[in-house]
Amino acid sequence: LGHRRPPFNPLYADYIIYEQLCHEFMNRPRARAAFLHGGLVWRLALHSLGFNHLPSVLDGISTEAVPFGELLIGDGDQTYYNDGLSEEEIDFMCGTYYIDHCDGPEIVSWWPRPDAWNTSGLNVGFWSARCEDWFQGCLGNLREGVSCMRHSLTKDANGPMTSTQWKRSLKFQPATNKIMRNVSAASYDFMTRASSKSSLTPCLIHTYEFCVAWTQT
Repeated sequence: LGHRRPPFNPLYADYIIYEQLCHEFMNRPRARAAFLHGGLVWRLALHSLGFNHLPSVLDGISTEAVPFGELLIGDGDQTYYNDGLSEEEIDFMCGTYYIDHCDGPEIVSWWPRPDAWNTSGLNVGFWSARCEDWFQGCLGNLREGVSCMRHSLTKDANGPMTSTQWKRSLKFQPATNKIMRNVSAASYDFMTRASSKSSLTPCLIHTYEFCVAWTQT
């Protein structure tokens, strides 16, 4: 959402503008990339367009996949494309601002960015009922209006927060991170062993949880 000069204290109107910009972006052909991303970005995409748009993900790559998507390499260096979001677009989906201080920019966002979400107690590999309760609670706080609740970690508990502040507010069950690391390690091990028995050499696969490259034996 661009750079701002300090002091920057966004209002509820700023959040509405952010939602409007997201809706405009999600109406582009490559909105499919946001649905494919998973996690909170997936939920924000649903919030913008609605569940009726989910079946369109199965229609295949969008017309913008080649210039803006992800390049995948297959057998014989054959190239494939799929819809994907850039880091800047992911930050945009999370409602990110850059506040320009003398000693460097401070990054704040309306919603936790991936570095905070992926290490949170809500990142359990799927969108759980607890994730949805948290999401609806945040929406409710925002709709009540920014600047109506304050605590020691931030100037405004309903306003944009830094990654550190998001991480503190999303701890929940600390064991979740260890469980997810074990699941990822077990999945990687399974995929590696399966590839040794497969006649296929898949492309480099990017997923929300981890990346796995299969190699032909």
